[in-house]
Amino acid sequence: MLSIHRLLPLLFCFSLFAGTSASATADGPDYYAVTGVANNDVLNIRTIPSASGTLIGAIPPDGDGIANLGCVGGVTYEEWVDATEEERAESVKTRWCRVGYDRTIGWVAGWFLTEGSGEDQFRAGGRLSDIAGSEWQVRDFAGELSKADAWISFKSDNAVVGSGGCNNFNGTYEADQGPGLFGPIASTRKMCPDPEMQTEMRLFQVLGDAQEMVAFHLVMALFDNNGAMLATFERSDPD
Repeated sequence: MLSIHRLLPLLFCFSLFAGTSASATADGPDYYAVTGVANNDVLNIRTIPSASGTLIGAIPPDGDGIANLGCVGGVTYEEWVDATEEERAESVKTRWCRVGYDRTIGWVAGWFLTEGSGEDQFRAGGRLSDIAGSEWQVRDFAGELSKADAWISFKSDNAVVGSGGCNNFNGTYEADQGPGLFGPIASTRKMCPDPEMQTEMRLFQVLGDAQEMVAFHLVMALFDNNGAMLATFERSDPD
């Protein structure tokens, strides 16, 4: 079982989960390690901060070097000070953390995490401070692999161009994230086989729903306003 006292230094820095928004606070250690998971089990990575989320990956019971990308849930420092032991134990079970592991970005149950000491196992490179000038291939939509060659390129003038797998498209993006991360998308109107058209429709839907971008040198993920992971992209121009 996970020790409450072992988690105490970490819990102080996690923000209270409010409403349906899942704005993750990335305070705490740079890397986590798995704790409290049986040797014959794994820590599941999910699309949303909930056990009902779609599985998109797994971390072994001895996993370490798990990148901390922010947590939601738990209690504030002031609430922790006034809480009973029972309330503290219960608050741990509401904490979900967005993490990076083996080039996968998603949510894990925070009560199975403790401060890590191993080398980086995210293997995605450093976090990007500027997305302009980068090009990305769609890898998956919430864990479902892309069925077509879809990509997006970010330009220095806040423009985006790309291909949905069938048609070319262009639009705009906002450097300051939030509602309307991507502006309206214009595209050509060629018809293609179903796999390409389905991929294209899904990509355009993702761009319309996206309100948060998490981008590293080799991996990028888009999230909606509830913290749900919509799609993962891999860098096609890493140099």
